[in-house]
Parts: sequence; structure tokens; C-alpha cells
Amino acid sequence: MRFLTDDGRFGFLVAPLKGRGMFRFQLIIDSQLIGDTEPCILGTAMARLGDLTHLDDDRLNLLFSDRDAVLSALLTEEELHDRTTLSIAESLDDWLIHGYVYKGNVVVVARGDEDGSLMGPTLVAVVASAEYDPIVEAARSYWSSVNSSSIS
Repeated sequence: MRFLTDDGRFGFLVAPLKGRGMFRFQLIIDSQLIGDTEPCILGTAMARLGDLTHLDDDRLNLLFSDRDAVLSALLTEEELHDRTTLSIAESLDDWLIHGYVYKGNVVVVARGDEDGSLMGPTLVAVVASAEYDPIVEAARSYWSSVNSSSIS
């Protein structure tokens, strides 16, 4: 099941797989599906995606003109890095993902990460919080419903 913004630039793919509590989980960022299809458990992802850090750092304004500069700040500034890094599911292990709320928008920044070496373009999705929250809630409700029925 896909949970997307109206423009399709951001969302989640959540699909139950065989095995107790196992799901396929991928993100859609900048209209690109990222992550692998390996089974994973989603409790941490569902909790963390609904509780992103709010930031006021002016360097984040550069996002629209220089996304790599913003990614660099997220990687090197400890107070930004630790608060924004999203380690949410095994299916995203080959991706460096940061998420935060800035000026009423949810921002998700992702880049491929193979053995500590960043690769590929920096992907960015900016979603109004009013649009993001219902998408997360719908994905969480779906996951919870399927997960509880598979346990019964």
C-alpha cells in the first residue's frame, strides 16, 4: 500500500510479507522509491516518523539553493546530525536519511550510502506538516491493523 502526497513526491510503501510482523517498507523521496524489498519490522519507523525534531537553524534555508550544503551541515554539525538522523528500518540501511520540521514543513533529505561512501544525488522532499501528518497516520493505522491481525 502506498501513502503519498498529492503530487507523489513523498510517501511510504508499506506492504505485509510472510512472517510474523514482517513488512516491506520503502520511502518515496523526490518522487523516487528508495530502500530495498527485504522484510523488516516497523515499530521504530512508525514511532519515529511521527515524532520528528523541530529545528530553527538558519543554515537550513539553503535547502532550496544548495541541498548538498544542507546535507553537509546535517552530517557535520553534531546537534543537527544526532537530532535528524532517521535510522528507522533495515530496508533503508543503504541510505543516509535525515528528517526534521522547519518553518511548518517536514523536510526529508536522503542520499545513497554504500559502506560509508555517499553516492548518487541528494534527494529532498518538503511537505507541509498539515499534509505529512495524515500520511504518517494513515500508514501507521494500516501497519497497526495488519500487524495486529497477523498476530491474532
